[in-house]
Amino acid sequence: MTAFGRVGILFQADRPESSGLASWLSLTLGAQGIAVWQGVAQDEAALRGQAGSLDLLITLGGDGTIVRAVRATARACVPVLGVNLGRLGFLAEIEPEQLAESLPRLLAGDYNVENRLMLHVEVVRGRKQLLVAEAVNDVVLTRGRVSRTVRVSVEADGRHIMTPTADGVIVSTPTGSTAYGLSAGGPIISPELDCLSITPVAPHLGHSHSFVVPGSCRVTLALIRGEEAIVTVDGQLDLSLAPGDRVLATASEHRASFVRLGGDGYFYDTVLRKLSWPDPV
Repeated sequence: MTAFGRVGILFQADRPESSGLASWLSLTLGAQGIAVWQGVAQDEAALRGQAGSLDLLITLGGDGTIVRAVRATARACVPVLGVNLGRLGFLAEIEPEQLAESLPRLLAGDYNVENRLMLHVEVVRGRKQLLVAEAVNDVVLTRGRVSRTVRVSVEADGRHIMTPTADGVIVSTPTGSTAYGLSAGGPIISPELDCLSITPVAPHLGHSHSFVVPGSCRVTLALIRGEEAIVTVDGQLDLSLAPGDRVLATASEHRASFVRLGGDGYFYDTVLRKLSWPDPV
């Protein structure tokens, strides 16, 4: 007897592979007496409206689809199983060809739920709050189309850390350490850790090292200089900034919940496999 009363399926309507897999999965789950809701990956509002009634969400897409899904369902504590239809798939648990053989385990309850730290992000101009959002991966203060660089004052719990002149500054969760932070030279952080990493992007005449702080820290990015600078949340939510604006990042009260079918060492195996690092053994 399955523990799932209602399962959500999030698919990409413009990709035949994703929509076809969603149809097959819906029929398969329905045959097990499970109610199914299907949603389009780009419609985050619809998913947020359904989240409270879902026992599980299966995403059929890449990491961007998973990030959007987790952001919309974290408040309702919905576990997410990612089926990778993207390029790298750091967050996905299985490939499409593994779905049929994984379903019996899933329906029998033979899985773990991994909870990961998320960010709570606020953007403030004076006393006015411009944006409030949750982030799975990161928040980035970056240069705009005109500005060649931005100058940013970075603080952790009110203590000054750095003031780089750079293309931008990334504040990422351990989950986001394998996203933009990785391409900017930041550290790869195990998702078991409760911390945040702060990474300058292409700093001019300065250090390019990351700063890792406890997850309890309140990180503040204050824009000192930079025309048409922007702040980006998870690479999906954007907002224009002006000098004097501040980006506040703290650990969210909500957690990202991922369904895991593998063992404890899956993260390290995933890093080796996805990055194609040589293994001398």
